[in-house]
Amino acid sequence: MNKHVKYALVAGSMLLASFTTANADYITDGDFSNPNGGSSFTTYSNGSSFGPWNVTSGTVDLIGGLWQSPTVGGGSVDLNGNAPGSISQAASTTAGNFLLTFSLSANPAGGLGLHTVQVSVGDAIQNFVFNVLPSQTFANMNYIVETLAFHTTGATTLSFASLDAASPYGPVVGGVSISAVPLPASAPLFVAALLAAAGFYHYNKKRVA
Repeated sequence: MNKHVKYALVAGSMLLASFTTANADYITDGDFSNPNGGSSFTTYSNGSSFGPWNVTSGTVDLIGGLWQSPTVGGGSVDLNGNAPGSISQAASTTAGNFLLTFSLSANPAGGLGLHTVQVSVGDAIQNFVFNVLPSQTFANMNYIVETLAFHTTGATTLSFASLDAASPYGPVVGGVSISAVPLPASAPLFVAALLAAAGFYHYNKKRVA
């Protein structure tokens, strides 16, 4: 096989493989359902864990049936259990650009006001604020979907930390996922064309020979 054809085939295959894995999730139990929080909630303290999630400070509440689930389903986590807390998980990312997506709300039992969570992953760290409004109830948590783009050179750690004052009513996260930043929409067509051209060239060369 002509070396240029070989290089084209290898490059095209690698590019196509990267495209097909763009929607893969790089964390587990992003919907906080394994384990679940039970009929109401379960509190976890610093140093403990639930599934792949580690509690790295304070206390948190793993919410089961206490209030409305995020749009994607599953449970959620109130990052203030008895006091502000934080959770983390090792993400199985490789070198590249990624997008974190999660649902954000806050415990309305604490009354109206702002709640802040600090998110850290890869080379990114950002504070997200949620405002509890009069319309919010346990049956209608007014979740909003937040995103955070980041770059990493390999495996990284994702963490959510409450920046609220000491109280049992904190920011709430759920529906967490990490996906690779997808290639442009034209990329699959380009790859297909590249592979087809390489194959056609090789076929014609064999016929001429």
